[in-house]
Amino acid sequence: MSHGLHTVKTNSKDVLARCMATEDLMVQHSASAETAAFDTESRTLILPVWENMDDALYDMLVGHEVSHALHTPMDGWQDFIGEGPGSRMRHMFVNVVEDARIERLIKAKFPGLRRDFASAYKNLHDRDLFEIAGRTLDTDLPLIDRLNLEFKLGLFDLVDIPFSTDEQPYVTRMAETTTFEEVVELARELYEMQVEQDEENDKENENDESAPGAGDGEGEGSGSTPSDSDESGEGESGAGAGGEEGDEESSGSGSSGDKSGKDSGQSMTDDTDDGKSADSTDGEPGEGEGSESSDLDYDDYSNNQDCAGSTQNSFERGVDNLRETGSGEYRYSTIPAPDLDSIVIDYSKISDLWAAIQNNKHWNDRYSVDNRITRVNALRTYQNSIKGTVAQMVQQFQMKQAADADKKTEIAKTGILDTVTMINYRWSEDIFLKNEVHPDAKNHGMVMYVDWSGSMSGILQDTVEQLLVLVEFCRKVNIPYEVYAFSSNEYCPIYDRYSDEWDEYMKNRPKQWNPDRDTDCSPHAFQLYNFLSSRMNKRDYQTALSNLWLLTGSVSHYHGHPHPTCLSLGCTPLNEAVVCAMTQVPAFQNANGVQIVNTVFLTDGEGHSMIGRGYYGRSKSFVTDKKTRKTYEIERSETDALLNMLRDRTDTNLVGIRLHDGKNINFLRYQVDDDAEFARLQKQYKTENYITLKSAYDEYFIVKGDLKVETDAMESLDDDASFTRIKNAFMKGGNRRKSSRVISTKMVDIFAA
Repeated sequence: MSHGLHTVKTNSKDVLARCMATEDLMVQHSASAETAAFDTESRTLILPVWENMDDALYDMLVGHEVSHALHTPMDGWQDFIGEGPGSRMRHMFVNVVEDARIERLIKAKFPGLRRDFASAYKNLHDRDLFEIAGRTLDTDLPLIDRLNLEFKLGLFDLVDIPFSTDEQPYVTRMAETTTFEEVVELARELYEMQVEQDEENDKENENDESAPGAGDGEGEGSGSTPSDSDESGEGESGAGAGGEEGDEESSGSGSSGDKSGKDSGQSMTDDTDDGKSADSTDGEPGEGEGSESSDLDYDDYSNNQDCAGSTQNSFERGVDNLRETGSGEYRYSTIPAPDLDSIVIDYSKISDLWAAIQNNKHWNDRYSVDNRITRVNALRTYQNSIKGTVAQMVQQFQMKQAADADKKTEIAKTGILDTVTMINYRWSEDIFLKNEVHPDAKNHGMVMYVDWSGSMSGILQDTVEQLLVLVEFCRKVNIPYEVYAFSSNEYCPIYDRYSDEWDEYMKNRPKQWNPDRDTDCSPHAFQLYNFLSSRMNKRDYQTALSNLWLLTGSVSHYHGHPHPTCLSLGCTPLNEAVVCAMTQVPAFQNANGVQIVNTVFLTDGEGHSMIGRGYYGRSKSFVTDKKTRKTYEIERSETDALLNMLRDRTDTNLVGIRLHDGKNINFLRYQVDDDAEFARLQKQYKTENYITLKSAYDEYFIVKGDLKVETDAMESLDDDASFTRIKNAFMKGGNRRKSSRVISTKMVDIFAA
């Protein structure tokens, strides 16, 4: 593992934390977190945003907190910690002893962390985060601090910590604690010893008050114990006047986790994962009569290095200084749970909508009937024109599958003698009958989502034509498929949207998103219209296809043909469709018994925001999938993050197709920074009528929208055309026919993989 300073890849650290915890912890990074913390109730590990942090130090801090999650109980220490004077100090004693235990346990479980701990503590010691440079360890530091240094630095021979013969048993006991009860008992003994020693020091100071200069209040034991701060007059400044600070410290140290089960929020000082702060808000300094409390605040340690626990406080402040103070806020969201029964409108309901249209008085308009006949004839013509393309796709698909099967074919001996070749036993061992073993071919399925928004109107006809190529291909090779159109126009069985019946239905329509799911996203109301499906019989398919073709022409070119009002074009709920696909794709896979699902989105761009938390400056936004426990940063768009989430959850192949009706791709300039690369793509688009872009999709195609399948290069030529014109038309027609099928060829490569 490299230990050089660089930007740590936090996503890999999230995985590391989950692996060490052997559970799917949720890992979040927070710019406001002072240090690492673990919420035992929601099983969320919260890490600060650190800077100047190498991998070893990062891994050490993560391993430390995960070990608390695994081994430190929520209860069992409150009786000893108590409240009021001395509670913070007692809490610190428990933390020091518990740190030694949990770090020993995590290193024993994952031996590879030993190197990281050694490197991390050397890094911190070199920075003098414990503030021991120039100090005499045996005389300047209390026992608890020397124990703290022994198990953080001494174990790795970074410093030589001195202990007397009487103190050595405590070193041994701290190295051998196995249960948290033993930790509390040892911390209790060490604390009581420290209090007793401080009282003896105070008495010695009182006896020396008659000595010259003894009354200046600068004695070694000044403010060093909880029992003395009131009498010495420091209680007012340390806890009374600093009451507000005391409250803030209490909050930062876990008092806010009193009822939530959260860790204290202080990784190395208050990380007993107790569910209740050691510094309980009851009897806290600055509250009523308790404001005169003598309980030492951690800030007091910075003013008196002789206080017990000064090394721990120095360490905490040092780690806190590693935080990236200029970092923006990190915002985390979770995706909602869709109610597919309310969102998906099955093809049978859509058929009923069209039946209602046919019974409507508008249907009897002669223009409408003629228009329908014209559109249906156009559909038949188009279906005939794509037969060659579909046949080519089928042939390539079958060839690729056959080649793949042949590559995997194995020859197995049967164990039965071959009576023909057995006479060759003297010079060959190949005398047994053989069988060819063919591995089972992978079953494929396809789920397609079409953007049914107003921005698609100019390109919708071309998009549906491309869609039908894929559908006809699926039908030819018997691949299960589903076609959904996502639209912000909600389903309503009432034709007249200005009627009372319409208003009543829309007012009482079922909720689309599970209100019981913990989420802070704001998904829009929308529908998934199931226009086509492999579940249809041949008659239903032809009827549904005719209705889809008629609808496409009506809503995109405004032919005026009556159609169900709710099927008109709306907005672009692409993100909501991706979230629904996370549930639909596995259900489709199980229902059809397929191994590989190809999910295709035909859309003209990004969806409108669902998470509702944009990022600005140095702030960042993330979205978490509670099912996989993975977190995704929203960098360029919400859609990219959700697509990555869809792939990780379902293991589907993601294909994006955007049909563009422009002559150039200048609209993509912001996505391609390299001038030479953009020029290459621009040229390819003009000559080959398509390009592929790197994106969250496995394959993302930008296709010229007015691309037609050419079958006869000579149709536009006059009868008396010259030889040169015939030659040029033939060459141009051949190239155009090749370009028109390139997207189909690319799709086959994906589907046959």
